[in-house]
Amino acid sequence: MIAIAILAVSLMALFNFESTSLLASSRAQRTSTATQLARLKMAEVILDLENKIKKGEFPEEREESGTFDGEDFSDYRWKLVVKKVEIPPPPAKEGQADMMAQVFSMVSEQLSKLSREVRLTVSWMEFDEEVDGMTLVTHVVNTQGGF
Repeated sequence: MIAIAILAVSLMALFNFESTSLLASSRAQRTSTATQLARLKMAEVILDLENKIKKGEFPEEREESGTFDGEDFSDYRWKLVVKKVEIPPPPAKEGQADMMAQVFSMVSEQLSKLSREVRLTVSWMEFDEEVDGMTLVTHVVNTQGGF
């Protein structure tokens, strides 16, 4: 009788380990898929931005979201945020000329106008809850704009 109880407890522990292992494996597979989808979407976005820069257009702040095409990826969603990068001027040191502070301020302002942060988040549905799986961030600089 005691042997059967020990066997039952052991089997319950083994089943618990197995289910935890399956959940971890599923999570790893979804994270891997989200990573590949995020890389693909980010490449599309960067290519689009570079083409617009070549045409003389530079995006203002914007937000977009959507889903990925294909039956295999219907649970995956993406959200794109493009925003201006605010670059603060360096703090003026004591005794530093006002002219130098003005130059730093102008350069900082121009860099802010010519730079954008691109943030892409890929999420998926898991157990009827949305999981924020992957966030990629990069910056785009308009080298055509000049000072």
